Amino acid sequence: MRNILLMAAGAVVIVLTVLVMFFWHQWLVDQTGGSRFAFGLAGRAFEFGALYGGSWLCVRGWNGRTA
Repeated sequence: MRNILLMAAGAVVIVLTVLVMFFWHQWLVDQTGGSRFAFGLAGRAFEFGALYGGSWLCVRGWNGRTA
């Protein structure tokens, strides 16, 4: 049961990350200059961290190691 919860949590994290980045993208494109660069880096770092974490949860659940 714990494995299913880990995989479900990973899927939720991935889907929420995609949704947040989808809606945030237009705001980011409207920025100019240094703020666009800074928010772009922050957005990519958030995207990388959240997608890596979500995939880690999915793989951890799939492999069956919960300890």
